[in-house]
Amino acid sequence: MGTTMWFRSARDALEWDALVSAHPGATGFHDWAWLTLQAECFDWRFDPLVVTSDGVPVGVFPVLLHRGVLARAVLPPFPFVGPLVPDHMLVAVMRAFRRWQLRHGVLVARYDLGPGAATDPGAAVARAGVTGLPDRTFVVDLVGSSPERLVHAMKNGARQSLRRAERKGVVIRPSEPGEVTEFLPRVLSESYSSRGVPSPYPEDIGARVERYAAARDDVYTATALVDGTIAGVIVVFTGHPVVTGWAGGTLRAFRAVNPSTALYHDVLQHALHTGHTAVDLVGEVDEGISRFKMSLGAVERPFTTVVSSPLPPSVRTGALALRRRVTVHG
Repeated sequence: MGTTMWFRSARDALEWDALVSAHPGATGFHDWAWLTLQAECFDWRFDPLVVTSDGVPVGVFPVLLHRGVLARAVLPPFPFVGPLVPDHMLVAVMRAFRRWQLRHGVLVARYDLGPGAATDPGAAVARAGVTGLPDRTFVVDLVGSSPERLVHAMKNGARQSLRRAERKGVVIRPSEPGEVTEFLPRVLSESYSSRGVPSPYPEDIGARVERYAAARDDVYTATALVDGTIAGVIVVFTGHPVVTGWAGGTLRAFRAVNPSTALYHDVLQHALHTGHTAVDLVGEVDEGISRFKMSLGAVERPFTTVVSSPLPPSVRTGALALRRRVTVHG
């Protein structure tokens, strides 16, 4: 007799987060509070699907949909949101999810198999009958590291930037009240506009995230200062063994001093000090940003974006191309 896969709504945040934390591929983007916050920011609907096998909860499948008569999947401006289930069950879960789509009128669904979500995502995608696109992120391994090894693992240019920033009066410290509220939207706006698109986040994203961080102990925010003037901020999630970088950086006005290297290095030091195993710097964005992340000692890690649909393959391919553009600008 075969195994029966089914989905039900999570009873509460405690059940959801316990199932997320039990999976080695868990990221800050899977947490109930984060998905709820983003749903509120964008007026999405968050469906927290618990995956059951013969009635026993085995994992989660977060679904984000636009509100309205038509059930349309969203394109979140952050990656990795997708199923976290035991590896040997992944194909069956993706097949079961296609049946869930048909029952709920979701003709095209997009989700990710993030780093650690699957041993062989390409094979799983093929066996499940969905369409996948390889993507990549950049991860700094902290196992067996030390403050000295973090610097040694950097490329020579990054080490020089770190020393130059110190000479130029760059200081990194935990963010103080009001700083994320004011400067995160400015950093996001500059980052997206430099790639020819507006920031997808609401104007009050800084205030929302600052309130979110103040109420939790699994969010780290840091501020970069140049001679006492705030140059940028960064926000990362620390609730799992691998720290998840979300958003942040420094303003273009301070580019000559390059405080970004010091800001990201501070995240790595914080993660090392708090016992984390790695830091995921999240996504490639473009080749320049990819080189910057690798200069910090990060290595490339693959993940997969999936389009699941009963529609013809050409529709799935087009949806993947759109997801790719959103990721590149994210």
